Amino acid sequence: MTANIEVLNAGFHSVIQGNQRIGFKSFGVPESGPLDPFTSTLANLLLENKPFAPLLEITQGSLEFMSHGDTYIAISGADLNAVLFRGCNSNKISVGTSIKLQDGDRVKFNGSNNGFRCWCAFCGGIKVPPILSSTSTLETSNLGGIFGRSLLKGDIFEVVNDTQPRNKILLPLLNFDNNKNVFLRVIKGSQYDEFSKDDIEVFFQNSYRVLSNSNRIGIRLSYSEKETRPIKGFNILSDPSPLGAVQITTDGSPIILLQDRGTVGGYPKIATVIKADLIKVAQLKPNQLITFKLISVEDAIKEYYNILSLLAKSIIEINTGFIKNYIELSKKYNLTHFSLCTENFNFLIKR
Repeated sequence: MTANIEVLNAGFHSVIQGNQRIGFKSFGVPESGPLDPFTSTLANLLLENKPFAPLLEITQGSLEFMSHGDTYIAISGADLNAVLFRGCNSNKISVGTSIKLQDGDRVKFNGSNNGFRCWCAFCGGIKVPPILSSTSTLETSNLGGIFGRSLLKGDIFEVVNDTQPRNKILLPLLNFDNNKNVFLRVIKGSQYDEFSKDDIEVFFQNSYRVLSNSNRIGIRLSYSEKETRPIKGFNILSDPSPLGAVQITTDGSPIILLQDRGTVGGYPKIATVIKADLIKVAQLKPNQLITFKLISVEDAIKEYYNILSLLAKSIIEINTGFIKNYIELSKKYNLTHFSLCTENFNFLIKR
């Protein structure tokens, strides 16, 4: 039995993302998909969905929707303080567990200072037709999702509702770095050797501030210190722009290219953020500071496989006895580093 979701408040920016759009870069169409291809899959796996079933990518918060019919949801990524409203009652929704929505239930994401994006999956996935082999929204070309745009108040979309979630919980193994200064690991970009040694030194020694006009196309950066000498930018013949590429504009400002970027560009790429650190990039918010650190390609590959290993261990299935024993032990031995799990366990018992 299907269910419908009605958008009551679209919030800052909420968009449907699913599988990547592969094989169309030669036509100028990027892959799109969730900004964090790792953490986003966990919300789907909690509901027994396919890893890249269409879900909501919610930025900053303020999204509110109502369920018309019964279904399940699960949230991964940042804790944007989601609250479930049922009649006169309200309960906080924990990140990393599945909960059942009844007909008429409302869910609101209030936002948080801890992280910037989360992913909300629905039982069976959101029912939208694939465009160019993908359900993901590409707003610059009006492809995928709902009319190729972000959600608007009054939108209604259908939930497939063809899976039966079990008692699974998300362990906090994939932690995003939410410190004031985030370190992003990079490998050499395609034009790395065309920059002077002085410019390369400036690039890695300085920290950069995330600008408010950043989006799914790219993270725009400025130098954190106004007196910093900018890197000398230059133009090149347009060449491919890989995901995570750090291009330097003609005024010396770096931009980290993301999933909805142009597939080619004429700015030089000094570095490329490693795939494992896209978890951090997806959570960058305006005014946050970042610093780049150069690593080898071999280390980048190792970090990628480390993330895949953590993904495989992040979700466990549990029973009521296990939950109760864990909560008792956490109180007895003060297991504060697993407080998130304790919160989720309590929520599962209520469910």
